[in-house]
Amino acid sequence: MDAERIRHLLLKRGYNFARIAKLLDLSGPHVSLVVRRLRHNHRVAIAIATALEKPVDHVFPDVPMYHGPIRTDEERDQELAQRLQAQGVLRKSA
Repeated sequence: MDAERIRHLLLKRGYNFARIAKLLDLSGPHVSLVVRRLRHNHRVAIAIATALEKPVDHVFPDVPMYHGPIRTDEERDQELAQRLQAQGVLRKSA
């Protein structure tokens, strides 16, 4: 779904970027950047999809990182460390 379509559908449901941003304690421009695919934010994507009553992968089909569960930085770091250890790039921690 492109940014203009998302904006239009949100307005039809009584929402706008500023309102979504306020709920998430973010700025309106931040939400706009996510919708325009200039910044990534899984929480914003979920909030928009929820407001539109559609699955995230339907609203953002071109952003695969939104299609799975939210992973913390620590979880991503641990996964990377495990893959690097498997390749012998990192030593196993003691």
